[in-house]
Amino acid sequence: MLSNGYTGFTHTNKRHYYRNMSVYIFRSCLLQADGARINPKYRRACHFFIAASLIIAAGHLAELLVDGFGVYRSLDLFSILVLVLASSQALMFTFMLILLFDSRYVTFANVMKHAAPSLVFILLYVVSCCIEADVCVYSLAEWRACVVHNLPLAVRTLFGVTYTVQLFVYVRLFFRKKHRYITHLKELTGECISKLELRWTMRAFLYALSIGIGAWVLLVCPGPIPEFSFSFLIVVFYPAFAWLYTNYHYTYEMLRRFIVEQDGKLPQPPLEADMGDLICYLQSGDSNHLFEELEAYLQKEQPYLDYNFKRDDLIKALGTNERNLSAAVGRATGLTLQNYLLRLRIRHAMDLLLLPDYANHTIEDIAGASGFKAMRTFNRNFRELVKMTPTEFRRQKSVL
Repeated sequence: MLSNGYTGFTHTNKRHYYRNMSVYIFRSCLLQADGARINPKYRRACHFFIAASLIIAAGHLAELLVDGFGVYRSLDLFSILVLVLASSQALMFTFMLILLFDSRYVTFANVMKHAAPSLVFILLYVVSCCIEADVCVYSLAEWRACVVHNLPLAVRTLFGVTYTVQLFVYVRLFFRKKHRYITHLKELTGECISKLELRWTMRAFLYALSIGIGAWVLLVCPGPIPEFSFSFLIVVFYPAFAWLYTNYHYTYEMLRRFIVEQDGKLPQPPLEADMGDLICYLQSGDSNHLFEELEAYLQKEQPYLDYNFKRDDLIKALGTNERNLSAAVGRATGLTLQNYLLRLRIRHAMDLLLLPDYANHTIEDIAGASGFKAMRTFNRNFRELVKMTPTEFRRQKSVL
């Protein structure tokens, strides 16, 4: 069963704090121990979240040890500390949640695309501080008087405006991805469907959004704020989010078991499959026909032998989408689309290594003729699949 909520605890109750933190750490360790059966991207996201939590907690603890625990803390208008923390946390939480139902979108390129504005402003702020000293302003009157004449303050102001836009972008992005997932899910029927809606992701996102809005208020309404508001992130929010986030592990495993039990003839879904992929497994529909079309097209055209070949080209040629195509390949072979194409390339290379006409060709020539651009990639994948190097394979077969 999914956990439908989180019974909160206050920062003043240390016993509840340590109890919930111990449960949080235990469940995180459980994910690592059972990591062989969970989506690798999800496992890495859990590790990243744990690291981020520890860094935030360590930084806050170090600050308390140096400055002491005060009742209030003063922040200036468009505080750079708040901007850096708020923008990075908004990015992290948004992509961690989107990963659960659309892991294909969570790539290094997309993460960096959304992180680029913040990174640029951080760099500009550092450079501007080398040119002239930053000033602290605590009222709109002070800000109006200084923003035109102080470069670091101007950079912080633009950073704050950009952060506001980022919040709207993240809200739109999350709701769009969640809506597509739910629309896809409605095509199924069954008792377990309600458990697959991942309703808790909406609650978790709203938790994170409330923190982001709170940070925005701190940016535009400077002044003394209670010290415990910073402790809230470490003591309440992070464990609460972790508690909700680990629910995915159990829902994901439940769906995988349901697929296997539904039809014993189906292979295990690929480890890289996300929730959307697993749902496609349940939509048998035309998946067998689609895989037959794929096989016929690949056998006739062999587009994978061109190292400039992209999966998008294959999707366009078949008139489908990546998720349906991946599900069709997974149902038929138990492999991801990428691994399926990789095996076709390696199989072609093995055939060339055995042909007498290619006896005088170098391994590099055969790698290029099999669709590999880099020899290192070819050698690594060949060794992983064949359990020997291309040279060893050629030598062994020539002896036989």
